[in-house]
Amino acid sequence: MHIHNKQRYNFAMSAFVRMYGHSIANNIDIKQFCKEWSTRTDNAPLQGLDEVDQYLYYEYKNWRGR
Repeated sequence: MHIHNKQRYNFAMSAFVRMYGHSIANNIDIKQFCKEWSTRTDNAPLQGLDEVDQYLYYEYKNWRGR
């Protein structure tokens, strides 16, 4: 994984850990979503952690519903 993608993966994963706790890091769907999101070009809002968490929560919901 490219270093930039790895940073984006860790950024996304940290949001899910904040929302659901450390056990979510073992969820295969969350891992796959973070991996796919890390390769996209859109950026998460950076105003605050709440906005980041909400953004990734809804992105994951949309991804799961595809």
